[in-house]
Order: sequence, then structure tokens, then C-alpha cells
Amino acid sequence: MKFWQTLLIYLISALFLLVYRHEITDWMMYSRPPYPLMFLITLGFLLIPVVPFKIIIGLLGYLYGPLFGAVFSWAAASIASILVYWAVRFYFQKQGRSLLGKYKRLEKWSVMLEKNPFLTILLARLIPIFPQAIVNIYPAFLSIRFLTFATASTLGKIPAILVFSYLGKSMFTDLNTTLLVVGLYGIFLLLVYIVYRLWLKNRLV
Repeated sequence: MKFWQTLLIYLISALFLLVYRHEITDWMMYSRPPYPLMFLITLGFLLIPVVPFKIIIGLLGYLYGPLFGAVFSWAAASIASILVYWAVRFYFQKQGRSLLGKYKRLEKWSVMLEKNPFLTILLARLIPIFPQAIVNIYPAFLSIRFLTFATASTLGKIPAILVFSYLGKSMFTDLNTTLLVVGLYGIFLLLVYIVYRLWLKNRLV
């Protein structure tokens, strides 16, 4: 499919989801559409983020239970990441790599990412301060194998999705457990961030 055709389809879909996002999420909540349709809607909200995906994860956790809701969300999120990666690589890799090469700091990051792609992508997924869209797009500009990106990306999504899926089910029914889960997740993120800073310091020296 040509670029302009893809862009037009994306813009029309984005406008539709933006205008009807509240109606669609209400319908997901109260009508419980069949799994294939629910999956396609979830995938749409991932590719066109007019609703924060954490809310969608919580909604699916509430509807399907923490475990199945998490698996459902993880599968959709993984496929969406792969689709974005391939779209960027197909349409923009040469332009993106050329642009990154014009900035010394970005070029330094690019070299580091190409040398340690799995761990870098995994840590970027685990630390939610990194915009996930950038984690999808940036590696697509570089000479990173698809399997490496897909494996690190999908594994890195698991902890956050499990937490938000559980919160979607327990937030309004078990406050003490909810607070415990949030606290443990906060500690986990702090440890991951410390590991990331130490690793980054060694790499940039």
C-alpha cells in the first residue's frame, strides 16, 4: 500500500476514534463485544492513542479478570508495537537514520542501542517514563533485527500490563491490596531505574 493511502486510512480512523472514543469505551464496558471484535478495538486504541492505554488495560482487567485481561492486553500491545515498527522501517528508515546522524548525542545513543539492542529496549519498556511510541519508532530507524526488537519489547511490557490489569479489577473492591500492588510496583520501577542509570553510566563513559 502506498504511503498516502496508508496515511489517509490512519487519519480517517483517528478522527473516528477521537470523536466516538467515549461511546466506544462505554460499549466495550457494558455490551462486551465478542473477543475478536474487542481485540480489534483494543488494537485500534493502541495504534491511535486517543484513550490512555492504561485505562484500556484496566477496563479489560475488570471485564475479563486480571490474568486473562493482562494476556489480552499484552497480545494487542505486542502486535501494535510490531506493526508500528514495520511501518516506520518500511516508510521512514532511511530518512530517520539520516536525521539521527545529524545530531551527535542522538548518534551516540543510536550506536549504543545498536550495540546492546535487547537490554536497551527491555529497560526502556520496563521504565514507563520513556514514551512507548519512541520505543517503537527509534529502533526501526536502526540496524536492529526484528526478532531482537520483538522479543525485548514484548517481554518488557509484561510487568506494567499485569499491574494495571490487576488494578482494573481490584481498585474499587480491595483498596488495601491495590495499595500494596502499587507500592510493590513502585519499588520494582525504582530498582529498574537504578539498574538502568548504572548501566547507562558505564556505557556512556
